[in-house]
Amino acid sequence: MTSRRRFRTPVVSSAILLLATALAASAGSPGLTRIHPPGAQRGTTVEVILTGRYLDDPREVMFYEPGIVVESMQVVDGPIEYAGQKLAYEPGRRVRVRLKIADECAFGPHGLRVRTGTGLTEYVRFFVGPFPAFDENETITKRNDKFDTALPVPANVTVHGRLGEATDVDIYKLEVKKGQRVSAEMEAARIGFDRGILDLHLTIYNAEGKKLAAADDSAMYLQDPILSVIADKDGPYFIEARHCMYAGTADTYRLHLGTFSRPTGIYPAGGQIGTGLKVRILGDPKGEWNSSVALPKAEGDVQFMAINEEKVSAPSPNMLRASPFGNVLEVEPNDTVEATDKQTAVNLPIALNGIIDKPGDVDCFRFKAKKGEQFKIHAIANGIGSPVDPVVWVKSLAAKGNAPPQRATDSRSNQHGYGPAQGLSRETHDPIMDFTASIDGEYVIGIENERGEGGADHVYRIEVRPEDTAVYAYIAPEAENQNASQVRQTISVGPGNRYTAQIAIFSTGRPVTGDLELVALNLPEGVTMQAPKILTGMTKVPVVFEASPNAKPVGALVDLMVKPVSGESLASGYRQTIMLNQYGNNDYYLHAPIAKLAVAVTEPAPFVVEVDEPKSSLVQNGEMLLKFRVIRDKDFEGPVTVQMDWRPNGLSTGTPVTVAAGQTEGTYILGAARNAAAGKHQVTLTAASGTGRKTRYDAGDRSYVASKPFKLTIAEPHVDAKIARTSIERGKTANIVCKLSNLQAFEGKAQVTLTRLPRGIELVEPMREITAADKEVTFTLRATPEALVGNYQGIVLDVTVTENGQPVRQLTGSGILRVDTERGPKSK
Repeated sequence: MTSRRRFRTPVVSSAILLLATALAASAGSPGLTRIHPPGAQRGTTVEVILTGRYLDDPREVMFYEPGIVVESMQVVDGPIEYAGQKLAYEPGRRVRVRLKIADECAFGPHGLRVRTGTGLTEYVRFFVGPFPAFDENETITKRNDKFDTALPVPANVTVHGRLGEATDVDIYKLEVKKGQRVSAEMEAARIGFDRGILDLHLTIYNAEGKKLAAADDSAMYLQDPILSVIADKDGPYFIEARHCMYAGTADTYRLHLGTFSRPTGIYPAGGQIGTGLKVRILGDPKGEWNSSVALPKAEGDVQFMAINEEKVSAPSPNMLRASPFGNVLEVEPNDTVEATDKQTAVNLPIALNGIIDKPGDVDCFRFKAKKGEQFKIHAIANGIGSPVDPVVWVKSLAAKGNAPPQRATDSRSNQHGYGPAQGLSRETHDPIMDFTASIDGEYVIGIENERGEGGADHVYRIEVRPEDTAVYAYIAPEAENQNASQVRQTISVGPGNRYTAQIAIFSTGRPVTGDLELVALNLPEGVTMQAPKILTGMTKVPVVFEASPNAKPVGALVDLMVKPVSGESLASGYRQTIMLNQYGNNDYYLHAPIAKLAVAVTEPAPFVVEVDEPKSSLVQNGEMLLKFRVIRDKDFEGPVTVQMDWRPNGLSTGTPVTVAAGQTEGTYILGAARNAAAGKHQVTLTAASGTGRKTRYDAGDRSYVASKPFKLTIAEPHVDAKIARTSIERGKTANIVCKLSNLQAFEGKAQVTLTRLPRGIELVEPMREITAADKEVTFTLRATPEALVGNYQGIVLDVTVTENGQPVRQLTGSGILRVDTERGPKSK
């Protein structure tokens, strides 16, 4: 049994491994799509092949959890045999890594990234288990898709298999004794993929081909099925693995086979930190048994590895909760409020535990609270692999009348401390209720299964704790990368250059008031972070990471904290949710929360972007031309596209500006709405190699840098105009008067004109000049014969003021012009 927090503290467990031969850095950001094999046995050393893109300059493997060390790493420079296939050499696509897995390494997934000379790869998962590995190695001529060609495997192994085509079926033969278990557990969807879900199906047959058990999914592991039956005689048993819809995509899987126990529930589902906990092991085909657990002194999730009477471990852990509260176990009968009359009301905080042991079961607990006390009630079931989809409710026993109870059926990811994510997160099926006691007295908490089901392993835990709020930071996804969830979710910056990210915040409870600031701990040497204050009402800010010119290539997993400017204490940290297994309409079926920001110093980028900081203000309802330069290395001539990723409220930008190959200067247009947030804002421009907007198909093939942060001041307009309603006859002239109000003083003369005039209407004198003292300006209009009769709205005064040598443009007013047919003699 080992313990862990839901967000485990990551470590860079590999030494920085530089290749013996220096390799030229690739042009694009590195990517990692597959690991083969996808896992290994604890306490062993294994060689794995990392497959991706732009991996021809690997420097380091960064693990988020301790227990795995990299002993060697080299680029694959020739054809290899991979999962039973011979693969041709593809430059920059594969790296061979030798991993040493510690004897005490935690079971389950271990997240990792590869750092190369040009950046960081996506987050992927490598699994650690208790059993030795056994490769399927199926080939075209050596198949295991029938009973008579089934692949024999020893008991208690982990098979690394592969579905070669959509209709591939893999069959394994396991010899067991009468009375032993025949157990199978799949790790496939849990491994995690960028797109698609390896949704597999398991079946167990006896020697005569009779189906003994089958499963497509499981409550514990969702799309990954588990099975366990008792052998009724000595001999071979067959386990079949296939895609549930015969739609495999040549992905690998880990299949645990043997005589191990595969419990589906542990009761109680948690206990008080620092204590010993006696538990019942549920869901085994041989019946339940008792065990004990020493809970850690720190709050969090706890791994429980079941050991059967044969001293064989389960292949992966059941999860328990360690909390700072005492345990209360349900005492039947407790199906109704009235049934709790004989129970002693407990004081909060507390942890309540029970089993929805039959269909329609409802469990009730009595507690005391004082008026105004606030608590967070969290029902835990789905999050620990229980079949229960809980609904909780609270009813006051002392309140007058027959008020309905307060109910909760689900929760939001932020309430669990998870960063925002698309798709299905199983933890959000566990409700969290913010409860405030309305009066002094006794209350009843009730829990039931929303699906109405019940069973011996339908365990749950309700933690009732004081209301609290934490604030966490994460990288907000960019609109262009909605279909490529891991693009630009790390920081890669070259010496003497910068990288920008939109850092957002979320709270787990009630909103936090007051200004906040971001603080980065243990950044790589030579890297600094510049972040504006997060003012009340703001949810994200542009943050620039800058590497000094002499910074050395290195990687780090960084703590990014959110702190009140006032100095008050606040629970905080970094919380990014890695979304995997994308399927259908941008849904994701696997979410891996991480608690560290990955930062890397790369080799120098081939270009730098510099901005001329504006000397004037951008006025509301106005626009500004922002000049920038691209400073290129002598060997880089490609196009560069510049845009502003983060903007203050009310600020608009034009389309990204591409500086053509060989060019060095460009102009970026900024516009401010009339309600744009006035004040000084810290902003930056992002430059990416290539042309046009980023897409999911090329976002990983581009290099990114940022300008230095610069101040952009948004101010009130200089002039407010009211344009008199005017009419004009076709073929004649008329005057239109604009009444002026000076809102912001300016020196010298401003250039003014009218825009948005209807077709056929011309200005006799297109441009006029005004001073800050002028109260009105008059324009003469001419209606040509092409002018169309009718009423036209939206004519505006276009004002350009020169401020500190820079033009400041704004639009103001909204005039109406009526065009009539000609009634008198034609004007000359």
